[in-house]
Amino acid sequence: MFVSINHIPVKAGREDDFENLFRQRERHVENQPGFISLDILKPGMRSIPGGKPEPNGNEYQVMTRWQSEADFRGWISSDSFKKSHARDTDPTIFDGKSYLTFHQTVDGAGAP
Repeated sequence: MFVSINHIPVKAGREDDFENLFRQRERHVENQPGFISLDILKPGMRSIPGGKPEPNGNEYQVMTRWQSEADFRGWISSDSFKKSHARDTDPTIFDGKSYLTFHQTVDGAGAP
């Protein structure tokens, strides 16, 4: 399985605005070949062993799971991708630039 994570810094106080962007989005990705799931992860708490839990910053993560990297690449080069990212978004919601990370799952090591 291929996993893409978009790390998006959101300004303090603009969390509801950001979350509403995803609640109101057109759902093009769900119909793409090889698409498995999409999760929007809110910043939470982090805890170092022996330490006190503390806020984990202002970075949301948009995680998509795909059957393969080729399926993901097909999505980002599709007309549906362009349509889903074409709407105007208020840039004051964000607190810096987003970035992507890509991952492959380890076969046989995860939950079935």
